[in-house]
Amino acid sequence: MFVFQLMGGLGNQMFAYAAARSLAVRRGIPVKFDFDCPYRHIKYEYALDIFNLTAEFATSKELRKVKPKRGIERRLYRLLGKNTAPRLIKEWREFVFCPELYSIADDAYISGFWQTEEYFLPIETEIREDFQFRNPPDSINASILQRIDDSNSVGIHIRRGDYVNISSTNAAHGLSSIDYYRQAISMMERSVPNAVYFFFSNDIEWVKENRMTDQESVFVENNTGSSSYEDLRLMSRCKHNIIANSSFSWWGAWLNSNPDKIVIAPKQWMVDPSINTKDLIPAAWIRI
Repeated sequence: MFVFQLMGGLGNQMFAYAAARSLAVRRGIPVKFDFDCPYRHIKYEYALDIFNLTAEFATSKELRKVKPKRGIERRLYRLLGKNTAPRLIKEWREFVFCPELYSIADDAYISGFWQTEEYFLPIETEIREDFQFRNPPDSINASILQRIDDSNSVGIHIRRGDYVNISSTNAAHGLSSIDYYRQAISMMERSVPNAVYFFFSNDIEWVKENRMTDQESVFVENNTGSSSYEDLRLMSRCKHNIIANSSFSWWGAWLNSNPDKIVIAPKQWMVDPSINTKDLIPAAWIRI
């Protein structure tokens, strides 16, 4: 058995689940999960229950066997000269495919983000089935879905919120600029006639105030709080996507099943340009 740590928001959890599922299939060994998010600046919760999948969680007994020690127990282990995390496997290089994952020892506790499709492309069909939404959309979202299906729809995701309001997050991720979005829209307009732009954001008022195109636009603002995941469903149904430097955004485009989709992604994903994100963006997507 392996235990995979789940942490962060919905997009982060989806990457970890997909990598775990692939490891389980490849090795023929069960995978269980432990939702344990270390972030203190924002409260995340387990979010994968919106999908038609089954995620089994490790029991307290199983976690005591594999999970790194903490608190008093951690200090005691150190005093005794014992390893406080003998079964911990941490991601070697973020955003870069690490085949070492497939050769780790059984009974490992696995921690990381695993943000590349390279981990789960061999079981792409299964992952797409697992990430089918469990419940149908409400009437408002059903109406928006109909507009998306009936038009040359381009989903545009603009991540602000914590990327703006939390200094540590802003320092790490930064923001995709208005110039990036305008350039992406200009590229899209050359390939997609009569495009209708569907804007998604956790700061939709800012998006309205900073209009980026004169073409027909729909500002999706009904999905907040516990229903914010509905934006993922809507983005995935758009025929094309312009994404932010966000895992939530990434999955909206990846789940898009249009075989002729155009996806535009920011070349700079993190503030630090030395961070290698070569495996993050699928080869068919355009980076600008």
